[in-house]
Amino acid sequence: MPYRTSLFKNLLKYTILKQYPYLLVVALALTLLGFINTLNQAKKSEKLFEQTLALRLQQVNSEVVHLNLNYSNAGNDTQIRNAIHRLLLDYSDIDGIYIKSENETAHFSVDDERHLSIRYSDWYESISNNQIGNIFIKIDNSGKHPAIALANRIDPDANAWVGIKLKLMLDRDLKQSESDTHWVAINNPVSVLEFQKALASLFKVNIGNLLLKAIVFLIVISLVIFVVMALQAKLRSIALANELNLVEKSIVENHDISESKVQLVSIVKPLIHQLRFRFQELKLQHHEVSDRLNQFYRASVDAIVIHHDGIPIFFNPAFPEMTGYPESALYRLRLFDVIKVDEDLLKEARDARQPSVEGLLRQSNGNTLYVEVQVKSIKFRGQVAESVVIRDITHRKFMERELQLQRMRQVKSVIDGQEKERQRLSRELHDGLGQNLVAIKLKLESIPHDMAGELNSTLTQVKQMFNHTIEEVRRISNNLMPAALKEFSLAVVLRNLCNEVENNSGISVGLTVGVLPEPIDQLLKTYVYRIIQEALTNVIKHSGASRANITVYADFSNLHLIIEDNGVGFNTAIPTDTGNGLYNMKERAILLNGSINIISSEGKGTKIVAQFPLKPQNQSVNG
Repeated sequence: MPYRTSLFKNLLKYTILKQYPYLLVVALALTLLGFINTLNQAKKSEKLFEQTLALRLQQVNSEVVHLNLNYSNAGNDTQIRNAIHRLLLDYSDIDGIYIKSENETAHFSVDDERHLSIRYSDWYESISNNQIGNIFIKIDNSGKHPAIALANRIDPDANAWVGIKLKLMLDRDLKQSESDTHWVAINNPVSVLEFQKALASLFKVNIGNLLLKAIVFLIVISLVIFVVMALQAKLRSIALANELNLVEKSIVENHDISESKVQLVSIVKPLIHQLRFRFQELKLQHHEVSDRLNQFYRASVDAIVIHHDGIPIFFNPAFPEMTGYPESALYRLRLFDVIKVDEDLLKEARDARQPSVEGLLRQSNGNTLYVEVQVKSIKFRGQVAESVVIRDITHRKFMERELQLQRMRQVKSVIDGQEKERQRLSRELHDGLGQNLVAIKLKLESIPHDMAGELNSTLTQVKQMFNHTIEEVRRISNNLMPAALKEFSLAVVLRNLCNEVENNSGISVGLTVGVLPEPIDQLLKTYVYRIIQEALTNVIKHSGASRANITVYADFSNLHLIIEDNGVGFNTAIPTDTGNGLYNMKERAILLNGSINIISSEGKGTKIVAQFPLKPQNQSVNG
């Protein structure tokens, strides 16, 4: 019936207008991804083809050049002919071998019966004697099928050449470049890499063929989508037409329009009541959801702002309370003029690479709050916008700062206590045990030789042991608290430390000291000495290095320290179980209000870069 066709046309038009453009965009995106993938595969195939062909050219050229050639009589020399014949029979991809003397060019090939055939040609005439190079290649299309031609100059003085032609089996996604008819020189020394470089100018990806494939694929997909949509519209139009036929048949058979109307009303009326009830139910749900959202926005202590290009278009009451600005002023201000956030961190949050970022919020009275910001892209009132949740974390930041300062005070107390205990142990060893050992040694030395008698050798050994013990006590005492650390400059103390490490470990330790201000704060001098001592201990125990270098210098405000070795290194991203050495170094750097960076990777040694302020700063941890 006519209305069935009308239904089909209207349904098809509606479907095409609403859905077909989106499906075409999806098909176009898939086609583009497929084209890019195919192009990458073709480029990989081109590289593999050039590499394989270069290797084959080098192999066959080596076989031909190593023939015992008598180029002046190649056509009549039986030994050369037999060798060439065997080479042509062994390699089916060789289309021919050429040997040129001053007078003629002999072309060797095999016929259909695999007999050797010799013809004469001017194959090398296009190569000038003045061209630089001894080996040339080009694409040759003069035969039944394309081939790669290679010419090798074997006697420059006599203008003698030997060459081959290899059959080419080009993939349909590769084609010959515009320079394929010219001879291309290969640089010396001849290698697979040089062959590959020369072949790169003779072949290229057939982008036209790939584009044609992509266009055909897009057309096919578009037609398939259209056919499916047309079938769906056809089936829906048939179903609707059948329902209309039933209604029309009922009216015609009864011949009573009023009765048909009653029947129609009796059918439609319950549906209308049901739709009205459902509408009221949805309306109540909408009011309930709106009320809940409104209560949530008003009760939230976090500020919620929806903006478009930085201009607020909606915010909850917490935002004016947090900023101190009236609502009318906030609609005229740009959101990120009020909130200062690092652009790179904000971009990462927008890309969902981190849940939130921290920033500073400027209040109307000039005060500043620490805030945590979460962002999310949404659709609001028909336009793309961004939702921003702002949380006041000022109290948390102050608490974290207080906890950090308290922890630094505790760490400083521990480290200072360690230093005091080192001093006490050093004094005890030097003034107590050391003096007693010296007294015993002097007592032993006071025994006359004639009274020692047979015990003379034993007393000598005991004296040597006391000498060694005294030196060891002095070394331990000096290691615990070097006396030079208070009496001499930092450069002198570090030089003594480097000499001691070299003598005891065999590791070469270099020291470079720039201009240093004097006097240096005693705490800074002690902590820097301990950091270097800990670093050298790690070099001895864990690095396996043969050399370490220490650089110390100062500018107007900071003391700079660089320690590096040529050891095995380690992965800084993986926690190590080598003790508290690195941790203690970082703690001392923090206590000096400085910074320390450890740069290392496996097999490349370790480098420690640190800097410390020369003058004590106001931010103190002395409590």
